[in-house]
Amino acid sequence: MSVYFYHVLQSFLGITLYLALWSKKVSPKEVSLGSLIGIIFAFASFKIADDFLNTDELKTVCFTIAIVSLIFLHFLFLARSTILNIAVTALLVFCFGVYYRVVSYDFPLFSGELLDTLSIISFGFTILGFFIIVFIYLFLRNIALALSNKILIFLVALTAILMILNFFGLSALEMMRFKLIDTSAQFLSITAMLIHYGSFLHYGYCGLIVVALALYLKDMPALSQKESVGSIVYRKTKAKREQIKFGIKCVIAAILLSNALFLYYDLHASRPPKISDSKILEPINGEFRIPIKLLEDDDLHRFAYINEEGHKIRFFAINRFKGKTSPVVVFDACMICGDMGYVKKGDELICISCNVRIFLPSVGRAGGCNPIPLVYENDGEYLIISLDEIKSGANFFSEIVKEGGAK
Repeated sequence: MSVYFYHVLQSFLGITLYLALWSKKVSPKEVSLGSLIGIIFAFASFKIADDFLNTDELKTVCFTIAIVSLIFLHFLFLARSTILNIAVTALLVFCFGVYYRVVSYDFPLFSGELLDTLSIISFGFTILGFFIIVFIYLFLRNIALALSNKILIFLVALTAILMILNFFGLSALEMMRFKLIDTSAQFLSITAMLIHYGSFLHYGYCGLIVVALALYLKDMPALSQKESVGSIVYRKTKAKREQIKFGIKCVIAAILLSNALFLYYDLHASRPPKISDSKILEPINGEFRIPIKLLEDDDLHRFAYINEEGHKIRFFAINRFKGKTSPVVVFDACMICGDMGYVKKGDELICISCNVRIFLPSVGRAGGCNPIPLVYENDGEYLIISLDEIKSGANFFSEIVKEGGAK
């Protein structure tokens, strides 16, 4: 669920910081209207492109426009007129809106016909992400009004450079896919590096926000003695200092919460599931016998046999109906996705390769992303599989185990 929050801040934190620091030249009304127009057009454009299978072209165009806009347009047209400010802001947010749709494409909020609890919680995380984005913009805007022009230019330029490098990597990758630019090993390596580090830019943006807060705190008005400035000035200064401190505490709390969710996603939630260790079996009288009683825990039990060539042939047994004896044994591989295997979560079987959820009662049937079925017998006490049947699945697996157990 944290992925929905993650995608919002990953996509919009940089442009939020960028627009907030330009607050001396662009009013909040211009930013709000431009952002709303940009988001609407981004979502509508991506929907149309997705319907007509043209999302790759849209990504290439938008990422390139983002680079050009950050380098030229925003610097050329800032504060020239309200219309131009709204137009350029809308263009920038449009590009970042498309980027958001790209990174969140495989995680639709409401994928089913029914509104379930998981969808509501995921939607809540999305709203929380946008709430933090708006809050950070409003507070940073006040900070920008207090900072010197030199500091603002430095922070804006650094933010723009980070976003340009990120979009350059994404745009270059799409252009290489269309064979529009060179695909040499060195250039491909640079592109891959930019994309890899670009996925962690939200940490850098949080760092820049902390720098801006520190500079703002440094210039906070000093609290003089009441006797020397008078009670009215003293109370106003004290109230302003408390207001600044409270705002800074709120921003820091938002950053800490954001980074906690970032780290949870990067270190845990985004990691692909791993299959459990396989129990190595040896045939007895040319067959394998798996006790049906073993499946009463409704868990997935994974086994393997290593043939003469060293192929590690995996298969697993599972109970298809909870609370009811309905055992099945299948190869731990898929005809479509290969031999990455399956894991069981709750009442679902998940293909690790493509993250498809498989209805447990369908396990044992051929087709789709179901595990490859095999021939077995059920005598009421054991699932019995012949050695020849297991050996026939050798071509489904790529793992080779050498003598001594080394791969």
